[in-house]
Amino acid sequence: MNEEFQIRENGFNEIKKGIIIKTIPIAILAAGTGLVISHFNTNGQASDINVFPFVIPIIIGALAFGLFKGINRQKGLFESYRLIINENEIIREQNNTPTISISHNEIKSIIRTPKGILTIVGNSNTDIIEVPSQINNPEKLTQILSTIKPIVDSEEKLPIEKYKGLLILLMLGLMATVYISKNKLVIGITGTILILFLGYAFYEVRRNKNIDKKTKIGMWWLILVLLSVIGNMYFKLTGKI
Repeated sequence: MNEEFQIRENGFNEIKKGIIIKTIPIAILAAGTGLVISHFNTNGQASDINVFPFVIPIIIGALAFGLFKGINRQKGLFESYRLIINENEIIREQNNTPTISISHNEIKSIIRTPKGILTIVGNSNTDIIEVPSQINNPEKLTQILSTIKPIVDSEEKLPIEKYKGLLILLMLGLMATVYISKNKLVIGITGTILILFLGYAFYEVRRNKNIDKKTKIGMWWLILVLLSVIGNMYFKLTGKI
């Protein structure tokens, strides 16, 4: 047995709108948080507010350009998806993304969501193959997978997916608090939580085999953010600013 499955034609168009809807609010919130931090750190002087009519269009343009580039990159990655099933293992290949290979006897479970997304879980936390519902010939794929391991239907989302929006709001709130607050106790608590949160996010993204290399490389910018947070905490807690 050697079966190969790919994304069906125009499959990306089915998820494109969802990606845009999820990305725009996050980008606006992040940009807004940055402007708020900048405003309060300059004591809200009128001269700073006057630059907003010039800054905001630049930010909007940058967000639009970034979204356009990001969508095109996601399209290329998504359409390069290949799932190969042979007699011994299941292999997921995708451009610029680590290949995942799970032996049949190492598969712990196969979960299917109401939207038709399949998750093949191996013995390791990093050996997880996500099969989008836009895969071609899904009936045949389901039939083959069922012979390897029974497919379990589940309506439960993973905790990270269920609370993703809340976690982003929490991170932005912590970031704003660390840079705006002058209370040492508040800065110490929120700063520590933020450092742990960012450190864990960096670790999880770097080890996740379902995330492409460019995104992982981009996560190194998080180290600069961490250093900035730590530096800000140091100067505020020691009374140097």
